[in-house]
Amino acid sequence: MEDIGIVRDEIANDGHQAAWDHLIGIDAQKKQVVAWAVLALRAQLLDRTATGLNRLALVEGPPGTGKTTLARTLGAPLSAVADSPVRVIEFAAHEVMSGEHGRTQREVYRVLTEVVPNLADAQPTVLVVDEVEALAMPRGQVSLESNPVDVHRTTDAAITAFDLLADRCPNVVTVTTTNFPGLVDPALRSRSDITVTIPLPTEQAIAEILRSTLRAWAEEFPDLKAVADDPSIAETARALFAAEVDARQSRKFVADVLSSDLKLASDPSKLTASHLVQAAQRRGGA
Repeated sequence: MEDIGIVRDEIANDGHQAAWDHLIGIDAQKKQVVAWAVLALRAQLLDRTATGLNRLALVEGPPGTGKTTLARTLGAPLSAVADSPVRVIEFAAHEVMSGEHGRTQREVYRVLTEVVPNLADAQPTVLVVDEVEALAMPRGQVSLESNPVDVHRTTDAAITAFDLLADRCPNVVTVTTTNFPGLVDPALRSRSDITVTIPLPTEQAIAEILRSTLRAWAEEFPDLKAVADDPSIAETARALFAAEVDARQSRKFVADVLSSDLKLASDPSKLTASHLVQAAQRRGGA
């Protein structure tokens, strides 16, 4: 009961670093988030009301673009810069949602002001709050049909709790994510030190994601290294870009093609660049 809503509590490790490195095409956003986190931790002894630092970041963009992975794995590059282990805690808002009047806001407040500080202790910590709109819906747009009193109170509780967390735990930086920027309360948005937007991948990013994925498959099926190096990867990427695929779909594309044919699934080394081009063109409606 005490740790309700906490779905991740771990020290950033090599697995986090590998996942961070596999975030392709968003180098500028990655650099910005790391720089912000470093600055927030460096400013622990300063008066945050004077500096304006709330140790709170908002990462927004379409689904499948890497927002959650960026937040969950931030601890790896941060630990390298800070030369210190970094704890990663993830709070899943939906875990504390309740139909019981007043319970959701009480649990949100308790987790953010009691549970998270106890877990973080004095250690540098990244708190991840995925789908933050569940906690902080825009109070001015709440429908009368959705019990606006509870929505208001939950948003009030979350914003107050984020403020208290910043006051009491200068060692904690909070990264919130959302697929729906318009559903985040303006008060939370204004408190965020930075707002980072992650768009759908470019054609060049899709090509690099495909090459990265094929090289990973090539560790077990070496023939796929040649497919990764084939110039037609650019053509595949062009078709997928036209289909407006996200980064997750780009990463899954190789597995999708392999699983579309029993012969390929039985022996992935039989995959050719032509298979990928044709499948991508079908995906794009060509």
